[in-house]
Amino acid sequence: MNPDELLKLLDLNAPDPLPPSATGEVVADGPPDPAAGPTALDLDDWSLRRGDEFLADTPKLRELDVGGHDAADFLAAAYLPDPVLAKSCRDPLRHRFVAALLETPDYRAVHEATALCEPAAAVAAVAFAAQFAALRDDPSADRPDDPVGREVAAIRAAAAAAAEAESEVRSLGDAVAGLGLGPGEPGSLDPRAVAAACRRVRADATLRRICERAGRFRRVAQSRQRQKASHGVDEVVGVTTGDDVGRLLATELARLADPEFELDALRRLGERAAFCRELRTVEPVGRGPVIVVVDESGSMQGDKAETAKGLALAVAWVARKQRRWVGLVAYSGDSGERLLALPPGKWDEAAVADWAAAFLGRGSALDVPVNELPDYYRQLGAPPGRTDVLIVTDAKCHIPAAARDRFNAWKAAVNAKVISLVIGAEAGDLAAVSDEAHTVTALAADGDPVGRALSL
Repeated sequence: MNPDELLKLLDLNAPDPLPPSATGEVVADGPPDPAAGPTALDLDDWSLRRGDEFLADTPKLRELDVGGHDAADFLAAAYLPDPVLAKSCRDPLRHRFVAALLETPDYRAVHEATALCEPAAAVAAVAFAAQFAALRDDPSADRPDDPVGREVAAIRAAAAAAAEAESEVRSLGDAVAGLGLGPGEPGSLDPRAVAAACRRVRADATLRRICERAGRFRRVAQSRQRQKASHGVDEVVGVTTGDDVGRLLATELARLADPEFELDALRRLGERAAFCRELRTVEPVGRGPVIVVVDESGSMQGDKAETAKGLALAVAWVARKQRRWVGLVAYSGDSGERLLALPPGKWDEAAVADWAAAFLGRGSALDVPVNELPDYYRQLGAPPGRTDVLIVTDAKCHIPAAARDRFNAWKAAVNAKVISLVIGAEAGDLAAVSDEAHTVTALAADGDPVGRALSL
């Protein structure tokens, strides 16, 4: 385009330099169109009513000073599978904003997660409304003598809205999955439970940080679980020697059928030296309970406790995928504990949120329940079977010999395997009651000790 053509394009005196378009092109401001509707999207009465209800139920929208038609547009843009831009709107600024939003690549990406998903759509709609409110306060957004500036401001606000919505929806996914909700999880068919969990996580900064950490740990867990071998008993993984006639190689069977080699083949069988197919199987997981113990002594308060609980929720997620019973234990020496049992398919997401959000903050010399865990095991109603126990603490433990022997006897009785993660301290006597004891400076998602804990 040469300079003369560019000047002609920007000539404000030219008639209708920015023609109306239903595909998101700029609409030049002028006298209100008598046929213009109240919304930027083509919405029916149901969508308008949902907008009013959404505004009434969302204090954040009222703080932003948006109206029912604004709320209807933003909720519909997130929720409807194929939102259609109206030809005109009584609010040209909102029309420009929504038109630019629908054309934003980030919006199309986040829309895949929000379409027909009421909780995610509500979160995204609030993000849209926040950026629209900022656009409304921008002096360059509605200057009648600068159509290009108006368009640039709308595009900038729409891009920010889509990016913010994507971040919020991702955090929402981590939150609801961490609490046992979301696609494929217990409670996923109850939109009210999902919405209640979303509101609680958004209102509680500590719980939100815990759920975000759980999301990072859960992605590591997915990778670790995919890497686990899963050979069946009918899969050949090699050749070995033995005397199992049912697994003999064809060459060995041929020797048995040949009179010249029959005696030699029988000798090799008697000496367990015949060539056989090597079959491998993995002991099925998910048969016994998983118990996660989180130290809630005062020294764990803050980032350590939040990360430890995020890891606990991720371990619980793995156990849930394996249809295993889960017990969550928060412990603070001799001064208190909080126990939560989560049977397969019967998760109480509100109770999980309560457990994660609370903090005891006391403690004593021994901040791991070596004496108490066998009794907690009974109180929680843990089913019999191979038991996995994860202990997360920052205490350097000194365990009396009698307590150590009782704990190890209990381990043997319930067939328990104990993995301990000790943050910023030596494992001390905890190593004597653990099958694995790892000292870590922090619970890093990419660290091997955390990976071991997530490889149930």
